[in-house]
Amino acid sequence: MKKIEGSEWKRLLPFLYRNKEFNMFIIGDIENTSSDSEHMEIFLDGDLDDPKGVLLRYYKFFILADSSRMDFREAAGIIKRDVRAMMLTGSVYGIDKMVPYLSEMCEEEDALRFAVMKEPNLVESVFEVRRATMKDAAKLLEFLCSVEEFHATEEESFMATLRDGSTRRYIIEEDSEILATAASTSESCDMAMIIAVATRKDHRGRGLASAVVSRLCGDLLAEGKTPCLLYDNPDAGRIYNRLGFREIGELKTLRFKKP
Repeated sequence: MKKIEGSEWKRLLPFLYRNKEFNMFIIGDIENTSSDSEHMEIFLDGDLDDPKGVLLRYYKFFILADSSRMDFREAAGIIKRDVRAMMLTGSVYGIDKMVPYLSEMCEEEDALRFAVMKEPNLVESVFEVRRATMKDAAKLLEFLCSVEEFHATEEESFMATLRDGSTRRYIIEEDSEILATAASTSESCDMAMIIAVATRKDHRGRGLASAVVSRLCGDLLAEGKTPCLLYDNPDAGRIYNRLGFREIGELKTLRFKKP
């Protein structure tokens, strides 16, 4: 596998669009990241006109777009040599092929259901939902780190993507305290990934998650972008189903041990 120049990234889009829903992380990052960015790298197996597989690094996160012809051992070697690596996301097939080469550094493996908004049924919120700004950054980061179901939030990418708008984050507050949040990332011209949906534990059951996700999805749909999301919690799945999301498959993640 070879690292390609930023000027060549967009030549991968025809390959990635063959399975665009499952490759939307990479598509969105290519569309939204400057070609001279230091926080993103793309490694290619094969030729630009005939890729066998693609491995992207975005800050400390790796994303895989694979085919049956990909050299998974070599892709794993790139990750193993990067001491920053926190997580790898990809297809079930691709991650299963990578696991034998990364087993010594893996801390956790998760299968996540992948859903796309097919039949929007958004709720009218009785809560005030607003988009977060950099003034909210410290409080929002503290809130996310306090949610026990979440892994630690990577501060550098959180701050950078909130600042440049590549991740839009929405919040619901009460008495200046954040009660719920949801965000979108990897936005392409026609899709966006919903992430970091969280409600403070002592305020669950009030419809806050439905409200904040509905506002975010409404704004995305108005811009012609189809919301997608990953989940592993059946209770969350029922909420998303009511809002109009429909499961289309699975992705897997590998979370790595801290060096």
